[in-house]
Amino acid sequence: MAALLLPVVALAGKNKGEAMIMPQFLQLGDTIAIISPASLPKADDVEGACRVLREWGYVPVLGQHVLTEHGSFAGNIEQRKQDVEWAFVSPNVKAVMCSRGGYGSIQVLLELRKGFFRDYPKWLIGYSDISAMHAAMVANGVMSIHGNMCGPLCAENGNDPRSQMLKRLLVGELPRYEVAPDSLNRCGEVTGRLIGGNMAVLADVACSEFDILQSETDYILFLEDVDEGLEALNRMIYRMKAAGILDRVKGLIVGRFNNAPANKDFKHINEVFHSVVKDYDFPVCYDFPTGHVVENYPLIEGAMATLKITPEGVTLEYVK
Repeated sequence: MAALLLPVVALAGKNKGEAMIMPQFLQLGDTIAIISPASLPKADDVEGACRVLREWGYVPVLGQHVLTEHGSFAGNIEQRKQDVEWAFVSPNVKAVMCSRGGYGSIQVLLELRKGFFRDYPKWLIGYSDISAMHAAMVANGVMSIHGNMCGPLCAENGNDPRSQMLKRLLVGELPRYEVAPDSLNRCGEVTGRLIGGNMAVLADVACSEFDILQSETDYILFLEDVDEGLEALNRMIYRMKAAGILDRVKGLIVGRFNNAPANKDFKHINEVFHSVVKDYDFPVCYDFPTGHVVENYPLIEGAMATLKITPEGVTLEYVK
């Protein structure tokens, strides 16, 4: 696998009749806020991420309740909401990194006023339960970054390939990803808005104002998950089919679904997807490096992208 770089381009599109906003990229010396909108992170992970961000040339600042213990959460709902509002409203903060996922983002989103993220467009970085926040931002017409948070960022002191991809992306060097082929891949080339994230979290926000799978059309959908049984994942896929979501998909990126052991019906998650999407004609790639894995490539949610799948491999790049 290789990651190449493209020049900065202006991306635009339509979401609910409005132009999609790409937040400003960063400059050295900018401030990055770290917040915990969901579960409580490890203090060492937060400290390590701050060290990496400082080494990259940024000024990390912590939300007041990043490490406030409230059961399994990082503070109660009101405290987490305060940190989200502080990070996005503060004019000196140029990007917002979530400390970890877990559970609880939806609790905060329901307390924010409508249109909040569109009024304060900044890069939001995270994955897992933060998929709910990405969905809210895209639903508000703002792009965000599905990428590593504090723990993975500091695991190798920010020197691993994924962290370096994120480092370049933050200053506007848009990636072009090349991924090895998979035997179940279905070839084709499509261009559409890139959206997706954690499959269970996206299912949790179904039929809400944050349900981007219902509000968007002609999108490239990427999905990943962890610790979900193949039976549950199979139900989720069929729920997507029954809701007409797969009819809107132009291209499908199946990411990594770790800790999903084989059962009597399927040996691997890829077979679960293939059993359903074989009846559609859109391009599909499997085992794309996104999810709760070491190889978690940063992806720009809400950006227009081109997915090209050939027998030789897969490329994903952003379009001008």
